[in-house]
Amino acid sequence: MRYHIQPRTLAVASDSHGSFDALEQILLENPKTDGFLFLGDGMREFEDLQGLYPNLPMVGVPGNCDWSSRGPLVRIYQDHDLRLMLTHGHQYHVKAGLEYLLDAARDQDATAVLFGHTHKELLRQEDDGLWVINPGSLGYSGTYALLEISENGISAKLKEL
Repeated sequence: MRYHIQPRTLAVASDSHGSFDALEQILLENPKTDGFLFLGDGMREFEDLQGLYPNLPMVGVPGNCDWSSRGPLVRIYQDHDLRLMLTHGHQYHVKAGLEYLLDAARDQDATAVLFGHTHKELLRQEDDGLWVINPGSLGYSGTYALLEISENGISAKLKEL
């Protein structure tokens, strides 16, 4: 069932590895962003960003380098009938392949699975319609993703600071 959805943009970043300035730069370069999704390895700076932008919806999951974070390793971001599965990916062994991650996303009936950990950008849609999105490493290569959500579903693009 489709609802009337006001078009909006979500910024997606991962692996900032201590670079708060890079996280904030995403919002400065995209001032009309409607939300921010963070995929781990930089939860401390993500939490600092949340404090600076308390009115901007933000959701994050910890990565393997976020030792002090106690948040869940997987979150489902529900947006009307769209389900975005957020994870860092280390627990799915994404550096060895995406099989376990894709199985988990399909088990969650996800529209898209967003992950990090590999530091390699990936943007593709599977034959069954599942979006697979890795924004790369914000801290090392300065890459992130923008998701456009509308009545037509999701469209995504990779960006570089």
